[in-house]
Amino acid sequence: MYFPSNILDEQSRIWIYQSDRELLPEEKSVLSSELKIFIDQWTAHNKELKGSFEILLDRFLIIMIDETNTNATGCSIDKSMNFIKQMEIKLNVNFTNRLELAYKEGNEIKTISKSSFEDKLKSGQFNENTIVFNNLIEKKSELNSHWQVAVKESWHKMMLN
Repeated sequence: MYFPSNILDEQSRIWIYQSDRELLPEEKSVLSSELKIFIDQWTAHNKELKGSFEILLDRFLIIMIDETNTNATGCSIDKSMNFIKQMEIKLNVNFTNRLELAYKEGNEIKTISKSSFEDKLKSGQFNENTIVFNNLIEKKSELNSHWQVAVKESWHKMMLN
């Protein structure tokens, strides 16, 4: 069942999907409408899931489930992945390429391949203070404190030499 994200528990589980480009206003509108329908019908073993979503910075889709009453299951997560794949086709966008990393350059968000990111770290173009998006965080409460962080505070630090 869909709920506004601001009323979901801070410990709600999240999944972050990064778009390979900025979403246009009309695409965000379509995505929002489709997501509300999907989340309203989303279940785990025939139990309603209390969920929400946010589209942040015109590039990131965050899906949330408040698991205080019903936990996500493998099947319910598969349903969400199928939904994401349908939206990729409908909007001609890629949300699931985990080999593309997002980082900030000034106020601009850019994406780069993981191998190119590593090259820029080695060459000194990027460093431990480069701001990256840690899309592996798992809780809503981490969005403000652990999502946009310096390389040294993220899983990206494993690429530092």
